[in-house]
Amino acid sequence: MSSRISRISRSFLLARVVFFLLLAFGVGPSVLAQESGGSLSGTVKDQQDAAIPDATVILLDSAAVRLQRAKTDENGAFTFSAVLPGSYVVEVERAGFARSSASATVRPSAETRVTIQLKVVGPGQQVIVTAELGSFRTDESSTATKMSIPINEIPQGVGVVNQSLIQSQQDIRFGDAAENISGVNRDVLASGGLGSALTIRGLPLGVFSNYYRDGFTFDGMVPADTTDVDRVEILKGPSSVLYGRAASGGIVNLITKEPLPETHGSFSLQTDRYGSVRPTFDITGPLGGSGKLFYRLNAEFADYSSFRDSFGDRRYFLAPALTWKPDDATSVRLLFEYLHARTTTDYGIPALGDRPAPVPISNFYGEPWQYSLLQNKLGSVDVSRNLSPRWTIRSRFRATLTNWDYLDVSTGFLEADNETLARFSENAHYPLRFYDSQTDLTGVFKTGPLEHNFLVGFEYGYQSVVQDAIFSDAPSINLFHPVPFSQTMPDPATLTANFFNPASPDYFPLDGTTKLMTHGGYLQDQITLARGLKLLAGVRFEGFTQKYDEIIYDTHNRQGDYKTLPRIGLTYQPIQPLTLYASWSRSFSPTLAAQFTPGGEPFPPERGNQYEFGARTTSFGGRLSSSLSFYKIRASNLLITNPGNPLASIQIGATDSKGIEFDTAGRIRPGWDVTFSYSYNQAQIVSDPVYTVGNVFQNAPRHSGSIWTVYEVQHGPLTGLSFGGGLRALTYRFVDPANDVLLPGYARLDAMAGYVFGPQHRDQKLYKLSVNIQNLTDRKYFEAGNTPSIIYPGSPINVWSRFEVRF
Repeated sequence: MSSRISRISRSFLLARVVFFLLLAFGVGPSVLAQESGGSLSGTVKDQQDAAIPDATVILLDSAAVRLQRAKTDENGAFTFSAVLPGSYVVEVERAGFARSSASATVRPSAETRVTIQLKVVGPGQQVIVTAELGSFRTDESSTATKMSIPINEIPQGVGVVNQSLIQSQQDIRFGDAAENISGVNRDVLASGGLGSALTIRGLPLGVFSNYYRDGFTFDGMVPADTTDVDRVEILKGPSSVLYGRAASGGIVNLITKEPLPETHGSFSLQTDRYGSVRPTFDITGPLGGSGKLFYRLNAEFADYSSFRDSFGDRRYFLAPALTWKPDDATSVRLLFEYLHARTTTDYGIPALGDRPAPVPISNFYGEPWQYSLLQNKLGSVDVSRNLSPRWTIRSRFRATLTNWDYLDVSTGFLEADNETLARFSENAHYPLRFYDSQTDLTGVFKTGPLEHNFLVGFEYGYQSVVQDAIFSDAPSINLFHPVPFSQTMPDPATLTANFFNPASPDYFPLDGTTKLMTHGGYLQDQITLARGLKLLAGVRFEGFTQKYDEIIYDTHNRQGDYKTLPRIGLTYQPIQPLTLYASWSRSFSPTLAAQFTPGGEPFPPERGNQYEFGARTTSFGGRLSSSLSFYKIRASNLLITNPGNPLASIQIGATDSKGIEFDTAGRIRPGWDVTFSYSYNQAQIVSDPVYTVGNVFQNAPRHSGSIWTVYEVQHGPLTGLSFGGGLRALTYRFVDPANDVLLPGYARLDAMAGYVFGPQHRDQKLYKLSVNIQNLTDRKYFEAGNTPSIIYPGSPINVWSRFEVRF
């Protein structure tokens, strides 16, 4: 049956891939006919008036539609011919420099000239995305290189979900947005909620090592909404050369919204059919009259409901930010975030046999009063200064203080009658403290005929994770007729006697502290070897010390190691719209010391190697960007939840992940935007003392893909109306490395409609109303599973409505 499912799904998805490959990589006629007219030429220079060769110059009309592209020669010069009379914008982009633009008016049979100056950008500096308004295409990513380098010059798989796509889908969890990228799928954390845990290229991400916020790690279990997120960036495969300890699948980096020099604001209210209410607020602008101080405030006050019985989630989020620019060379940014969330912990439903149990997907197997309480506080300072027109230094520090409190009951295993579900209880407190600092220096220079875009940096990190927990048995519950033990929280004496009974053989306390200290230095250089040929090479020197001290059982673990981690890649642009690339990279990630083998020894670090090659291209006058990649990753010592005991962990000896990915995003014609992704992945166990070699790795579908398209009416009485939809499809997955439990594949259909109306405000209508229907066909499906005991069903048909006021 599995083979038949796989063949059908393969044919279904490959048909779409072939169509979009032909569409994106084919050489078709130009969208815009070229007629006789004037010419537009110019020169691109740096801040010292030196010519900048090999810069990309883009000609846009007054509607922000890209018409022509050109490259500057060795003198920094460019020319556009046969330009019709009218007003235009000329944009310039070059690796190592901030984008710049200039306006120009072309007259019949006349030559118009412009001079554009570029400024060098700092390492990891916020990228200003200048794609067409509303387009799903993004040209740059700071995550992949910590520098402003166009995506087509990055020799590794990269994906970006920008604000336009997030808004059109009404994505609240960043994981929902990330699934628009090929090879990115939903995973599960054993923390009582689906959250935004992800796999990339069939491999799980480390909770404390693969999730980033503005380039700093954060706890992947923290429910991070998109409230103050400008875009979600994905770097696929090993990324340790820049980010140190990171598992092999890749990293997720949330780029937060920047304070802006002009006043903008919006208030929105979202609701759904289950009674969720989510008001958000976003305002930015200058402070005082100096023009040097800017602010931004994002806020969320949400009360979520669900199709799951007894579920509730109430959260408050505030994120004020300040940017101070005392002069043209200096920038200081302060960011603070505060999140308070009280959530019903929900462990989904268990499996019965080799499938999810045939029970209503609304069934809840906990207690109505159980909860997790989270308080997360974050503060950071970011200082950047241009030392010269071609050199910039940047230093950053961030502190994150997180407190988790759990009081809940979670599912265990089914007893022999296949009806009685054993449960265990948790009364736990988890204070976490993350402190990180980074200092980077970037510069652009030449050595003879070679041009360098150079980065050198070092960082230090300290993490402290305290575990103060008691686990015990809990009253069992019937799988088919779940009746809670108590509708209201019992008094402390009853709670202790029934849920935390020291006389129980399953009772055990956990009282320990993990401390992890990391330090690393790294070098990276993008070298222009010849016109169109660039080498990106980097190396990191990474060391860590980790210790774990458990008080009750007097367990003490120590780990330490030092590694050299390289990355090397080539990009070659044989013709203007096509770039080829190839790369090799490694990863290295120490496991959390509190997780140790049955013999009391710490798990060895995870390691990985990746080989990748691919191609990127543009079509439709540069408005549609596409990429095709082939990769192979060998990952060893992958840490996963023990399928027989969700409180413990095990390691898989070695896993191979190999596959093909295709992405395309952009604007086919004015008002019509589309994004499409497809992934073929084989993630299999290749070495392990317990599990069979050849077994499919958990939560790794063979085929997965998505399409989302929106059209906005451009003219006539329906101007301002937009509508669209999309499909998300997966083939079957297993939830355990033994391949004992299978989650069926599914295809989920979504739709949307929106309308902007009211008086004009800053080139936009004042009001916007959006309606998104998720799972339009009311398909029953399962998003992901962690073990046979923890499987999360997807939501039935849901309707999200959003009303926004801009001011």
